[in-house]
Amino acid sequence: MRRPLSIGAGLTAILVLATGLGVGYAVWRVAPSLPSLPTDPHDLGIRPGTEMYAASGERIYTFNQSRQWVPLEHISPHVRNALIATEDARFYQHRGIDLVSIVGAVRDNLLRGSLTRGGSTLTQQLVKRLFFSPKKTFERKLSEALLAVQLEEFFAASYPDTQAAGHPAYKDRLLELYLNEVFYGTNAYGIHDAAATFCNTTPDSLSLPRAAMLIGQINAPTAYNPLRHPERATARLQHVFDRMVASGFLDPQTRREYAALRTADLIDPGYPPRNPVPYWVEAINAEIVRQLGPSALHYGSLKVYTTLDIAMQEAAEAAVAKGMVELDERLGFKPYSEASMAERPAYVQGALVCLSPTGKVLAMVGGRDIFVSYYNRALTARRQPGSGFKPLAYLAALEAGKISPVTVFNDQRRTYIVNGQKWQPRNYGGRYLGRTTAAWALVRSANSTAIQISELVGPARVVEIAHRLGFAGPIGAYKSIALGVAEVTVLEMAAAYGTFANYGLQVTPTLIERIVDPDSLSIFTHQPQIRQAVSPDLAAQMVHLLRQTVDRGTGRRARKLGFVRPAAGKTGTTNDNTDAWFTGFTPDLIASVWVGFDDRRTHKLVDTRGMQITGGTGAVPIWTDFMIAINEGRPEKDFDVPKDVKIYSVDSRTGKVRSKPDKKGVQPLSVALRRGERPN
Repeated sequence: MRRPLSIGAGLTAILVLATGLGVGYAVWRVAPSLPSLPTDPHDLGIRPGTEMYAASGERIYTFNQSRQWVPLEHISPHVRNALIATEDARFYQHRGIDLVSIVGAVRDNLLRGSLTRGGSTLTQQLVKRLFFSPKKTFERKLSEALLAVQLEEFFAASYPDTQAAGHPAYKDRLLELYLNEVFYGTNAYGIHDAAATFCNTTPDSLSLPRAAMLIGQINAPTAYNPLRHPERATARLQHVFDRMVASGFLDPQTRREYAALRTADLIDPGYPPRNPVPYWVEAINAEIVRQLGPSALHYGSLKVYTTLDIAMQEAAEAAVAKGMVELDERLGFKPYSEASMAERPAYVQGALVCLSPTGKVLAMVGGRDIFVSYYNRALTARRQPGSGFKPLAYLAALEAGKISPVTVFNDQRRTYIVNGQKWQPRNYGGRYLGRTTAAWALVRSANSTAIQISELVGPARVVEIAHRLGFAGPIGAYKSIALGVAEVTVLEMAAAYGTFANYGLQVTPTLIERIVDPDSLSIFTHQPQIRQAVSPDLAAQMVHLLRQTVDRGTGRRARKLGFVRPAAGKTGTTNDNTDAWFTGFTPDLIASVWVGFDDRRTHKLVDTRGMQITGGTGAVPIWTDFMIAINEGRPEKDFDVPKDVKIYSVDSRTGKVRSKPDKKGVQPLSVALRRGERPN
């Protein structure tokens, strides 16, 4: 019996020794790279913030900023109690790391079979917020623990007195730093901002329920934001109450009185500095993280110079807002202003992106109301573009020499076999053109001819063209590819059409020109990424085709609504009535507009009369309002025509040269033919 016990004890000793050596080695590796603490603890105070500037140099907004320091003595004791109860019940007993809490977390996670509880102390959380990225790695967690111990020693040496309550004075200074540094949501950094933003009060006046609500948010400021997610925030509030009871800060009788309390009963939104471009701020945050890593935002003091044109942004927001109001009425919704926060997510949404030919994002609207949803439909949402994708099939076929604009097709209902099933792509309204040129089929957005064209060149070639034009998402080589079944973003659509406007040059879009650090040193400068995606004469041919679409085709509503400048573009409407698009451009501006519903399963773009809202009737009006507004006072430009491209007037059905209207009064169609191509 003694031999197995001896073996077990030996193995345990070896395991403990190996673990100790492993941890020791890890500490030895990590310790030299730990961030340095300042000589004065006050240097860890107010967050200076990151400033965002428009292209004009005008400062637009400051984010990630703590604006006012509040001493712990001027903060309601309910805030401190709620924080300790919820985040670190043994805060006054440990010296930076809490082995009791770590062992308890490991035990609970093993019992539950998932990582549902953490063992980090408030000091570790503070260290993470001050010095590290949120990325969870063993090295980061170890660094965080080591630095938490150092931070406690540093504060203990800086504040050696003992409080009357019996705990070290430095612990309260750590709490004070934490409460003034932490993020509470809605750009509220620090307890002063949080009390004003959510409760329209000061930190010393926070009641116990309001203190519990604010402390509940810091665990996940976006998920538990009571302005955006009241149900989640209420559940979190009730959790904080339970933790306060368990820690002795709240008696059970009062807890029962709070059982039905909701965050909606506690919110009294204050008036923090208005964010004039909320979707931009979120996008810039994400771009900084992508370019410089998550830690870049933790230190603040950056100056970010963006490509934003303020006047164009205001015009974009006004155009989208107006378009949404008109669509609400057509769809039978009551005015948006009268809808509750719970009702608003069901309303129609819109997004817009405007680019310069150099790839600079001049204006961007990610949705109609960021307080309902932070989801950026301009940069993130992937939706089917419908017929807006047809130009890529035409481009692929033109480049391969399979067609010219005057190639004649028979536009009629056809049956295909796809995966053993019959498939009949239909034209909008069930109307077919019969004998027609490729150019006229694009102008009239004929699905039947688009499928024939993609069949001629092969769907794989269309996919290859799409990637060349900057589409980054997955695109399958489906038979229906020309009808826009692949999901794309609004930004990708604008950039792809920008390649036409640039006569074949594909430019990667950007929102940031440069980023400057606190010492005025440039730490990021945008380097334009430009490549010749297609030949200039081919791009010019596409421009001319898309000009006819605006003048005589599905985009002609832009002309009826008063936009008279040279323009090209294409509408897009999905067959299931969930998405409507228009992407159009002038020689010096490209803009793409999308409208639709976030939940495409329960809502359709069908008005109260049962009529489908298309790209022409839903997106074109927004694009037109925007383009009219931003072009006021700008010099008018026309598209160039390369010397290898000639313009002909032809019969839209036969492709033969014709300069006068036919017997039915149909005007000739203008087409651009490249060298070697001739009218029929």
